[in-house]
Amino acid sequence: MPPKVAHPPTDLSEVFKAFADPIRWAMVVEMSQYDEYPAANLEELVGLSRPTISYHVKVLYHAGLIEVRKEGRNFYYRLRRDVVRDVIAETNRQLGIVAKRRAKSA
Repeated sequence: MPPKVAHPPTDLSEVFKAFADPIRWAMVVEMSQYDEYPAANLEELVGLSRPTISYHVKVLYHAGLIEVRKEGRNFYYRLRRDVVRDVIAETNRQLGIVAKRRAKSA
């Protein structure tokens, strides 16, 4: 079955909200070390219940940061590095514009 991919976020604040939670950040950092990360490993990583992990995965998914693949009864997650790169580039672009405007008005 092909992975499920959320549409890329239209608002950077959605991504930053997903990154802001320490549990989700730990999940993102861990997923970044692998091409694909088994859902079962998240229980060991964060030490939370499956429903709580599911909630955090849903937030990351809806922010466009991960894709989900199901194989049988198992789920696998993949960090969308392309989205992370785009978010970093857009953040740099926006902050660069803000810095230029402030420099002109000072």
